[in-house]
Amino acid sequence: MNKFVVIVPMLLLSRAVLASGLVLEDAWVRALPPTQANTAAYLRIDNRGTSPVQVVGASVELAGSVEIHTSATVDGYVTMQQLPTLTVNPGSSVDLSPGGKHLMLLNLERMPQAGESLQLCLMTNSGEKPCIAAPVVKGSPSNDQIHQHH
Repeated sequence: MNKFVVIVPMLLLSRAVLASGLVLEDAWVRALPPTQANTAAYLRIDNRGTSPVQVVGASVELAGSVEIHTSATVDGYVTMQQLPTLTVNPGSSVDLSPGGKHLMLLNLERMPQAGESLQLCLMTNSGEKPCIAAPVVKGSPSNDQIHQHH
């Protein structure tokens, strides 16, 4: 059985579903002061398929690079550590959220402003590149800000 994904140009979806069973939801980017060169992005990744999926990278508009990070407390200090991959097992989900796993958007062309929406794309070990619309929000978003129903 051939699997394929149809990509529609210029269409930002608030939910992405792939042939592999990977579902992206609730994406958002944190707005910070314009003097900052980096920020973070968050989302929920569900695997409704039958095989593990590894996220091996990501890209976001305006970011020179994107890294997968996790926050950890070491000797009483909160530190960030880069993760080479993020595995999402079948029937489970991974929440990328403040204080835990997240995407670091590095070397920004400019800080995105609250109210904008950026295209966030993941890269999987199978070569899939699911994308989702990620609204830019100051602080932590309310459900209304990240659940954009069309």
